[in-house]
This record gives sequence, structure tokens and C-alpha cells, in this order.
Amino acid sequence: YMKAMPPLRPLTFVLKAFLASRGLNQPYTGGIGSFLLQMMIVSFLQHRERDSLRNNRPSFPNLGALLIEFFEFYWGDFNFITTGISVRFDGFFFPKGSIERQKEFWNQARPFSLALENPLDPKMDVGSASFRMQAVQKSFEIAFKELLTHVSEPLIPVPSILESILPVTKEMRQR
Repeated sequence: YMKAMPPLRPLTFVLKAFLASRGLNQPYTGGIGSFLLQMMIVSFLQHRERDSLRNNRPSFPNLGALLIEFFEFYWGDFNFITTGISVRFDGFFFPKGSIERQKEFWNQARPFSLALENPLDPKMDVGSASFRMQAVQKSFEIAFKELLTHVSEPLIPVPSILESILPVTKEMRQR
């Protein structure tokens, strides 16, 4: 996936840091682990590629635009309750409550959980260990809206657009 999708690596780094800064990067404390996050990004890029081909747009615009679109997709467009994700066969979505998928991908006690098929074992739900997905979604919503204030008219200028959603660490400043 890294070779086929050049934006995957930088998006993974930024989104991992974003989630870590909010305490949403560990499934056992509530959040998204690295593998699930990478599969979410892969699915987003697959979806974006299909949409680009249909609408005759560039596949991978700048990383900033992709980051905003990622937040928009997983905050507002994607339905966590009804929809599951597969990255196999160039990616597709499926009804997670369907009879053939319900046993592995539907959890009535946690309807907001993200159902994501493991590409190496299609019967395994990579998202089942994650919880607090509504908090993750809310953080995506806030980041989406924050970033839009710096790239839409009227512009709210800042020294660094990314810094508006990602706290700068001492290590980052040194680099």
C-alpha cells in the first residue's frame, strides 16, 4: 500500500500524532491503533481514487487537501453504524448488519464501532478492539472545521495551518 499510495505514509504520521495528542491512539484506552488507522487511510484513498476517476479529478492533490477530506469523510460522510469497510479488491463498503457479515462485524452493544475487515483474514474485524469512536469522530469534526477556517474565505491567518490542530512538540521545533 505504501508504494501504491504515496500519501499513505505522511497521512499516517500526521494522523497518528493527531490522535496521540488527544489520547485517542490506543484501542485499550479508547481510540484507534496504528493498523486500524492505516486501513482507514487506505480505504479513504481507495474511495478517493474511485471518485477522482468518476469525476475526472487528480487522484492525489496536496496532502493538506487530503487531510481535510479525510476528516470530512470519517466525520460526516461515513456511517459508522451501518457500514463496514474492506480494503481488498481495491476497497469497498458493506452493510455490517447483513446476514453474512453480522456475526463478525455487528456489535449491538456498540453500534458506533468501526467495522473494518482485516485484509489478511476477512472474517476478522480490525475495529472490534477500538471504542470511543464517537470521540474520535468528534475530534475529526473539530479538526475539519478548524482547518477550513484557515483555507476558506474569509481566511483566518496563522503561522502554521497544521499547528492549529497538531500541537508542536519540542522535538518538532528542533527538526
